[in-house]
Amino acid sequence: MSTSEKSKRRRGLSIFRAKDAVDLTVGEEAFMKPVEMTDETRSAFGEQLANGLGTGGQTKILLRQRDDEGGFSLVHLWFKPGYPLVRHTHDVDCLYYVVSGSAIMGNQTLRAGDGFFVPADAPYQYDAGPDGVEVLEVRHGVQQFNMVIPDQSDDAWQSMMQATVAHRDEWATAVEGPTFAANRAP
Repeated sequence: MSTSEKSKRRRGLSIFRAKDAVDLTVGEEAFMKPVEMTDETRSAFGEQLANGLGTGGQTKILLRQRDDEGGFSLVHLWFKPGYPLVRHTHDVDCLYYVVSGSAIMGNQTLRAGDGFFVPADAPYQYDAGPDGVEVLEVRHGVQQFNMVIPDQSDDAWQSMMQATVAHRDEWATAVEGPTFAANRAP
C-alpha cells in the first residue's frame, strides 16, 4: 500500500485519555499474551507474587490501534520505589521512554527524558529507583506480544525477594503514579 493510500485511510487525529486506560492483560483480546515460563520459574515467581511483588507496579494501555488505524501502541508502566522487574523477553521490538523517577539497569541509571530500545527476544531487567519509575512503552505494527521469563539463578530470586519484602508495605499504600495523579488534579 502506498503512502498516499495510507494517509487517505487515516485522516484526522486521535485523542486518548489516561482515565480510559485499561490493564495490559484484561479482556479476550489482551494485548499481552499469558506469560511463558518453566514450571520451576512459575513456582519461584509465584512465591515472589505471594510475598507482595504484584502490588509493586501497574501497566495500563493508553493507546492500541489496529493496523488500519496506524498500528501504534502506547503503554504506561509505573513501578513503585525499589521494584525489581524480573529479567524477561518479548517477541517484538519495543521502545521505552522514562517519564519520571529512575530505572537502574546494571551500572546505568536512566532518568526522566532518557530511554532505551529492546529488540525482539533480547532479555532485559531493571529496578525502579528510590522514587519509583514511570515508563512509556511504544510498539508499532503489533496486535499482541508475549513475555517470556527465563529461568533465573537462586541469587536473582533471593535478591528480588529481599527487595519485595523491604518495600511491600510501602507499595501497598501507593495507589497511583505521578502522571496519572497529576492528570486528576483540578
